[in-house]
Amino acid sequence: MLTPCASIIIVLFAALGWSQEAGAVETVETATTTPSPHLLSTRSLRLPNDTYPLSYQLDISTNIHLGDWRFSGNTTIDIEIRRSTNEIVLHAKNLSDIQITLRLLDPQMPEALGELVDDITHTYDPHTTFLIVHPLVNYQAFEAGQRYRLHISYTGLMGTRPKGLYWMAYEEPLNNQTVYVAATQSEPTYARLIFPCYDEPAFKSNYSIRLTHSSSLMAVSNMPVLEVLNRGELTTTTFQTTPPMSTYLVAFVISNFEHISETYRGVTQSIYSSPTSKDKGRLALKNAVLTVAALEDYFGVKYSLPKLDHVALKKNQGAAMENWGLITFRDDSLLSLDVTDKHKRLKNKLMQNHEISHQWFGNLVSPEWWSYVWINEGFATYFSYVITDLLHPEDRVMDIFIRDEAEHAYSYSSFFDVRPMTYYVETEPDIMHVFDIISYKRAACVIKMFHHAFHQKTFVQGISRYLKKFLTIFQPIQRCQRTGSV
Repeated sequence: MLTPCASIIIVLFAALGWSQEAGAVETVETATTTPSPHLLSTRSLRLPNDTYPLSYQLDISTNIHLGDWRFSGNTTIDIEIRRSTNEIVLHAKNLSDIQITLRLLDPQMPEALGELVDDITHTYDPHTTFLIVHPLVNYQAFEAGQRYRLHISYTGLMGTRPKGLYWMAYEEPLNNQTVYVAATQSEPTYARLIFPCYDEPAFKSNYSIRLTHSSSLMAVSNMPVLEVLNRGELTTTTFQTTPPMSTYLVAFVISNFEHISETYRGVTQSIYSSPTSKDKGRLALKNAVLTVAALEDYFGVKYSLPKLDHVALKKNQGAAMENWGLITFRDDSLLSLDVTDKHKRLKNKLMQNHEISHQWFGNLVSPEWWSYVWINEGFATYFSYVITDLLHPEDRVMDIFIRDEAEHAYSYSSFFDVRPMTYYVETEPDIMHVFDIISYKRAACVIKMFHHAFHQKTFVQGISRYLKKFLTIFQPIQRCQRTGSV
């Protein structure tokens, strides 16, 4: 039986907005009048809850190897109508040449090509970045319980900044050649720059991703490769379907990178980097294998995917991004675990373990809205120290926690405006601003206080039961037999 203290933890976490449930979306009431250009700017910035994405088929094609920054995309979304409405609302930003086809699906035959809906059009609101599919004439076109297949073709443009789909140039000294690499950054609101989607964290769905790229390059994504088809100069790489996840975790990299790998407890982990840096990732790989196994044991919850890639990039938003199954790092953070400066070496290890901790806190269990981002970042920050201390007690990293996290967290009020940890945000700039010292450092300190107050057994039991509670709605993907060793 769960102890009272552990029950308090679970109730607290649930009240603060965590959910893995596919239908757990905050209720946001919006008008359902026919979209009209002169009324669009008055809409809420939050998506309505009338419709819900059940699955995505995402196809991206790029000629980045030619120095062409344009990309073309096809997104197919199976949608369920949760409440009768006259519109389907999703996000898109900086995408052009949009063409939409909508078909009504037969619930008894979901894979059959459904009846074409031919009386629809779409409107775009640049203020909300809403792509709104609606009938030509105002009526309640979409009835509760119906399912539709929405197909959207479009084009986009890669940028140089790590937002959405972006590109980097690598100089290869061995052949005096420039190689272009494409990577993604979807958190927090950049998935809409890559494909039309329900770009809020509570709208979880399965993703089947397919990438077409130069045959001289390779591709990685959240899931293992399912199929590779070579067609002369171009190759299409298809990946296994993901478990339900938020749009901000969708990720892929197209590159000429090489990798080193190790499989332990059925999880294959790899370090991807430019060919000249391949051997620099061995310490990072060893640390990753140890950390995933240690977190599995600590939480009593298995890592849910068959693989976890760690990709070193020239450019990344911040030091790293925790995409499920495909963590991206700034290369000087991932490939520098052997630096002579002990403090820097430990900070790089803590940073990698922070992102690995996110595979449970943030990826497996996610916030319903960005108001609760501190639960993602606070837990990842705190457990990066806990697990590193467990694996390497000689490094005394909890002393570093006091100096680098706690002291900074509680000096925050002296030079910035202080806000609550749970803090409602709505605009894209405000969402970015909550990724701050309060969400990372102060939240980690509060969680540490819970740990200390409830003591080890009760605290860990509460954490484990909480994670397992949300595992019940989907089964972890089948992993291979246990192989390898640490």
